[in-house]
Parts: sequence; structure tokens; C-alpha cells
Amino acid sequence: MKASVYLIEPVRIRRKADTLHLTPTSKKRDYKHPGMEIAREMISEYPLSEEDIWWQSSPMWLPVERVADLHLYAEADMNSALLQFLSQHGIPMHVYNYYGYYSGTYLSRDPIPNGRIQVRQFQTYWDRKERLIVAREILNGAFHNMRNHMARAVRRNKVPDDFLTTWDRLMVDLSEISTIEKLMGIEGMLRKWYYQFLDEQLNETFKIRERTYHPPKNRANALISFLNSMLYTTILSECYRTQITPVTGYLHENGRHRYPLAYDLAEIFRPLLVEPLLLEMVSRKWIKEEDFDSKMNQTILTPEGRLRVIRAFEHRLRTTILHRDLNRSVSYRYLIRLECYKLIKHVMGEIDYVSFKIWW
Repeated sequence: MKASVYLIEPVRIRRKADTLHLTPTSKKRDYKHPGMEIAREMISEYPLSEEDIWWQSSPMWLPVERVADLHLYAEADMNSALLQFLSQHGIPMHVYNYYGYYSGTYLSRDPIPNGRIQVRQFQTYWDRKERLIVAREILNGAFHNMRNHMARAVRRNKVPDDFLTTWDRLMVDLSEISTIEKLMGIEGMLRKWYYQFLDEQLNETFKIRERTYHPPKNRANALISFLNSMLYTTILSECYRTQITPVTGYLHENGRHRYPLAYDLAEIFRPLLVEPLLLEMVSRKWIKEEDFDSKMNQTILTPEGRLRVIRAFEHRLRTTILHRDLNRSVSYRYLIRLECYKLIKHVMGEIDYVSFKIWW
């Protein structure tokens, strides 16, 4: 099984035969991989498995066939031979800035070889009617999944049932909405209520209060932004593997975002992979005040805090369910890949797109 590799400390990466060799460039004595201690703390919930190759130790020898993608959260020393090696094996490399947010992706020379799919994606985007159909269905999935999350909390008596009543009152028939701008306006209105629902379950230290982005101004906003960034790069990796181009979105405008389609699909999967994990990490105290650094009117995760979030997010991606159509167990990560395939079949005229909706 392939695994994502997250590099938090400065490291030198080289190709050695068919293996990636990682050597820390830190000057600390008796250097140990910083994830090991955190992995032990969380082992009761997330035991180390054979796929957790990046948690083991450093320096590390990583067989290339076990690496799904690389995530660089720190400086990395590499050469052109390594980049050629990654390209040959189709391994994306995602780069993040000092604050832990997505900066860019290195892909092979021709990551999306199917030109027919690209052409049909562009045609669907330029056809106003077709674009609205896809955009509405994306929000149908997002709203269904948010409501599912709220209904579950109501059933477990974690929030009053008036949260669900108000949601249903605010909800409108998306088939009657005729512009992308109005769709985005409805999304913004419902998401504000959704954040109030989340705040009802968060303690004072981790309340969202108001969503802030650049930069996030409190711990909850920093955690949400970091999780969103991880989801975004996960979707990019799956787009890469399915030959759909992420540069053309349907709900989010082209030109405003690096990869609009990744933002589109993130709307569907955030109620599964981001907000529930936010609540779980806070309630179980997997993340604490000392895992954040607040200064200059902004809040960011410390390196240790990032590792805690990464470990929890990776294991949530590996959570499996019995797929009701495929009749076999699939991971949450694979659900994202299936969503890409469904969009491909839609733009190619094979089936109508039906977004992922939580059924359990």
C-alpha cells in the first residue's frame, strides 16, 4: 500500500537506486523523527501500521513503490535527478509555505495525457447550462453532507434541534437558481450557520466566532485552514491520478484560484474530512493551546501541532466503508478518486453527475 510522506524538518532527499533516501539536515544531536513521540501519544486511536513509513525514523530509506506523494513543510535539498525520478514514477510533490499553507505542486511533464477529457471539461465550463448543472450538484452534495453532520449531532444531543430546523428553513431549491453568483451567495449564507453549529460544540479556547483566512486570527481558524490545505492537496493528487484537469472548475471561477476544481470538490468532502476532525481533535484533546503560536495578529500551528493534525487527517483518509454501489470496502481517500471519475464520465457524456452524499 502506498503512503503519503510528510516532511516537517529540513531534509536532504536523494535517489539511491529505486529508493528515496532522506537525511535530516538539522544540527540537533541525536536527531529523531519528530513524529515518533506524537505517534506514541495517539497510538490508542491510531496505531502505527506498515504504511506509516514516514513516522518510523530518520534517516529513512523509502521504497518508491510505497510512496504516493511528498508533502514538504520545511526546506528540502534535492537535485534534478530526484525530480526526474519522481516524474518517472508519477509521484506529486506538494510544497507549503512557512505558515503551513499550500504554495504549489511539482508534477511530471505530462500529468494529464488525455486531451479529450480536457476539451470536454472546457466545453462543459463554457456551456452555461451545463456548468450550472454541475455547480448545483456539487452544492447539493455539500449541503447534504453538512446537514448529515448536523443531524448526527442533534441525535446525539450535542446541539439543540433548532440548528437543524433553521438549516431547513434557510435551504432553497437549487434547481431554481440561475447564476453561479447566487449559488455562491447561498453557500456563504449556509456555511455561516454551519460555523455557528460547530461553535456550539467547541470550547471557548477553540471557537471559530468569525471565519478569517489571511491570516487566521485564532486557533480554530488556523486549524480549519490547515485541514483545508491538506484536503486541497489530497484532491489534487487524485485529480492527477484520474487524468481530470484541476484547472477548470464549475462552482469556483477560473482565474481566482490555482485549481478551481479542487475547491469545488473540497466543498463536498469538508463535512466528512475537515469539520468532524476539528471537533474530534478538540474534544479528545489531541490538539492543545500549546500547539499554536499566536503573534502579530495571526495564529499558526507549531511544527508539533502540524504533526498531530497530519497524523489524524491521514488516518481519517484511510478510514474505510462498505460502498453501496461497488459492494466492497473503500477508503475515504478513494471516495475522492471516485468523484473525479464521476465527473469525467459526466463531461464525456456517459452518465449524469451525481455528487457524493454521505449515506451512513
